[in-house]
Amino acid sequence: MIVIYLLAIFIGFLVTVTPIMNGRNSLVLGTIKTTFYHYFFALVTGIILMFLLSPILSGIEIDNISLKYFMGGILGLSIIVMMNYYAVRIKAIHIAIIPFLGQMTMGFFLDYLLFGDLDLKTIFGMSVVLLGLFIQSSGKN
Repeated sequence: MIVIYLLAIFIGFLVTVTPIMNGRNSLVLGTIKTTFYHYFFALVTGIILMFLLSPILSGIEIDNISLKYFMGGILGLSIIVMMNYYAVRIKAIHIAIIPFLGQMTMGFFLDYLLFGDLDLKTIFGMSVVLLGLFIQSSGKN
């Protein structure tokens, strides 16, 4: 159980640090090269994990998975390009909150479009986060 908590902390750290590092790299390498390297290393990591987890994943056939479930890759690429471009132009707190809000919103819409699931608690939660972002941004700098 402690491993799950440690992984959650590590992933939270990566979610915060990665856009900042990508933003700095974009200043040096450019947005497109930084995005390429980001996705390249994600691909390498995914392939390594696929080989490590292959006994667990042996029953899954990619041919049977609908194409609509691969939309995340295309959406993710566009988000990473934008995050790399804007990371050095916005406050660090916004780098952490805006992707979270975007993921919540996209997850909400995909749940509704794919499964017909409309969760009012999610709408309320997203509204609270958006209100907090607005309040934080409208204060004195």
